[in-house]
Amino acid sequence: MNFSEVLKEATERVDGAVAAMILASDGIPVEEYVVERLLDFSVLSAEASALMKDIETASQDLQLGQAREFLLIADVCGIIMRRITRDYYLALIVKPDGNYGKARFVLRTTVPQIEKEF
Repeated sequence: MNFSEVLKEATERVDGAVAAMILASDGIPVEEYVVERLLDFSVLSAEASALMKDIETASQDLQLGQAREFLLIADVCGIIMRRITRDYYLALIVKPDGNYGKARFVLRTTVPQIEKEF
């Protein structure tokens, strides 16, 4: 499977989406597709790694089970991340006025297509 094509398709399906990436939970980016670079992806990968660990800890402490998705909306963009496996996530970067509902749907339907590759 060509991850680059999957990321391109996911980005193109969402109004306002400007990039998609697969990243490891240790902060290492695996693959990315970028239409418009709104932020530094190496910094995103490192920060997302820390966020994922904190969110997973909070989810476990609250006895909610495994965290599957999180969303951060800021002035510059929104970042939606969905777990592929324990060690990998799929992220979609969306402009502030983008379609976040569609972005969540696209991630939810894209992850099953690629999770067998991990």
